[in-house]
Amino acid sequence: MPRASWNGFLKLSLVSCPIYLSPATTESKRIRLNQLNAATGNRLKQQLIDSETGEVVERDQVAKGYEFERGRYVTVDDEELKALQIESSKIIDLSQFVDRSAVDPVYLDAPYYVYPDGAIATETFRVIGEAMAAKDLVAIGRVTITSRERLVLIEPRGAGLLMWTLHSTDEVRTAEFDKGGGEVDSDMLAIAETIMERRRSDFDPATFRDRYQDALRELVDGKLKGVARPAQEIAEPPKVINLMDALKRSLAQESGAETVTAAKTGRGKVAAQERRQAALLLPVSGGRKRREAATEKPAASATARSRKKA
Repeated sequence: MPRASWNGFLKLSLVSCPIYLSPATTESKRIRLNQLNAATGNRLKQQLIDSETGEVVERDQVAKGYEFERGRYVTVDDEELKALQIESSKIIDLSQFVDRSAVDPVYLDAPYYVYPDGAIATETFRVIGEAMAAKDLVAIGRVTITSRERLVLIEPRGAGLLMWTLHSTDEVRTAEFDKGGGEVDSDMLAIAETIMERRRSDFDPATFRDRYQDALRELVDGKLKGVARPAQEIAEPPKVINLMDALKRSLAQESGAETVTAAKTGRGKVAAQERRQAALLLPVSGGRKRREAATEKPAASATARSRKKA
């Protein structure tokens, strides 16, 4: 059972069921570097310092406050924050349903898996999910997580649901693309499209590796073994002087790579066989005449036999 990061209810009109949320992503496998004292090698720790007296403040003496005027604060304790509840603190009300394509991907923030909390909740949970899938719709609601009420998108995912927290409008910047330079050259566009088509494949995130993390792990492992890792410099790509020429060379390179791949996978032999078979299907000089002659001979013989009988 996944660890719950939020417990509450999923509500559709007068129907509701208990659910819990669990983060859909993790960074637990990342290499994290700690801050150390370069002279002693000891790990450093952060301390809270009173900005006026300079004295160290222990964690149990820390209070939260809002600065309403410069240097003046209204304090709020943990019990008051705990008592501060709104509907979305416990209930995700599915108040709106929209087409998935209507939500700009730039608004998507953090994903969470939504699970039914208990056997009794399963039937209601499945009805809501399958109804959304049947209508090809996603739900919009609200949830309060970590002292913030967030707009959320909930969509069917297999036998369960996936929830995305959404950025608010004031968090999303407006794009400032400059569509200058007039129309794009149609020949250049055709070559670029061909290159993309040759690189078309199925998306498989399992093939992706964080190469920076791999290099960092190699560096750490090397230092543990006393082996220095050689420095690597990444050369900048050459400047494109003639775009059409660069596109043509790219297309030629893709064609070459495609040929090599085909040879490695055995498709090269198949392609060669197909070319030979295609050649065999080409018309051969004289073939038609021979077939016509072969057809005419029986007909002539039949005519001769008819004359003898007469």
